[in-house]
Amino acid sequence: MSTVTDMTFLNSFTGGDKEKVSKYVGMFLNLAPGQLEKMSSHLDKQEYEEVKVVAHSLKPQFNYMGIKSLEETIKTIEDYAGNEKNIEQLPGL
Repeated sequence: MSTVTDMTFLNSFTGGDKEKVSKYVGMFLNLAPGQLEKMSSHLDKQEYEEVKVVAHSLKPQFNYMGIKSLEETIKTIEDYAGNEKNIEQLPGL
């Protein structure tokens, strides 16, 4: 089983304080699903600038949580939506 997250940054950022780590992970788990849903809704409505804005806001959150596997994907979504290029690829991303 592979690990999805690398908590190195978050542990460093919080000084290893388990309560703070738990707080930030909880915030991410509470906020990220709604942001992903919002991005999907904007995509359905072809509101590409809004898709870009949401993707941009998710980038640092993924980095804080050490979700390296989505780093390039979220950058690509932001780029494609912001420049309205390759928009047919956005739903798959």
